[in-house]
Amino acid sequence: MKRYNTKLLDALLFGENLACFIPVILAVIQWKGGEPICLLNSANIEYSKPRFPVHVYFWILTFIVLLSFVAFLTLEWTKIADSYRIKDYKSSNTYELNSPTDKSSLIESEPSFEPMSTKLYHSLLAVAYYSYVFLHGILPAIVTYAMLPYSHTAFYISSIILPIAGPLSIIINRTCKSRLALVSITILCFIATCTSVYVVTIAALSPCPPLHDTVFGAIIAIACFFISQLLYNYVRAVIANRIRQEYKHNSGLFWLGAVFRMGSMSGEILMYFLINTFHFFKSREACRSYC
Repeated sequence: MKRYNTKLLDALLFGENLACFIPVILAVIQWKGGEPICLLNSANIEYSKPRFPVHVYFWILTFIVLLSFVAFLTLEWTKIADSYRIKDYKSSNTYELNSPTDKSSLIESEPSFEPMSTKLYHSLLAVAYYSYVFLHGILPAIVTYAMLPYSHTAFYISSIILPIAGPLSIIINRTCKSRLALVSITILCFIATCTSVYVVTIAALSPCPPLHDTVFGAIIAIACFFISQLLYNYVRAVIANRIRQEYKHNSGLFWLGAVFRMGSMSGEILMYFLINTFHFFKSREACRSYC
């Protein structure tokens, strides 16, 4: 992405987050949610029936993945993206509008910044790793433990609201054109950590966390979850744009992506052992009395 204008990096991040939001829209259309019906004098539980079968859902997701692949090939092998391509990205921060239909042939310059030091780069990588441990490792693994004690409806609503945090963070970053210092990024991560700790705490106290089975408790839980994902995604976008614009080596974004994946894997491995091996979290089943 260093070969293209920074607008395309924001578009890439927005698309990645939007890919998580589209399945939610499908789930809403399918109307698979709400409180289960507890049948009297029976151990059976009646759930709401989906409007279309599961295989239709997966075929739609497969189409989305293929569409993304076609978009990548189009971007790489056609001239559609020439107007956004940097002419000499290895030695200059300027890019030329190369489109043959562009009569002005203007040279547009991106904002120039002081080169990023190696120390700052490694610090940003550390923050990125930490944020992804929570964003794609810890938080997704405990959403059912954190939300079901407040009702199935709370879990259903959270599954609709939470994916909005990703695209919204990219819109905020693109609108504000934020270039935050390391201290500001760390403060945002600290705030996100505080809200994440609350979510982890109520998940660990499941099936009877504070304010369980109350609307107020559900609102607090969903709000903390949403703030955590919004801030972590926002920090991710800010770090990616700073490294793209300021780091002198062309491998900067590559290693940032690798750090993102390692953070996700670390969080997932941690949660796997906590949930499946040590049984640290206990789920709340429907139609059973607790607390």
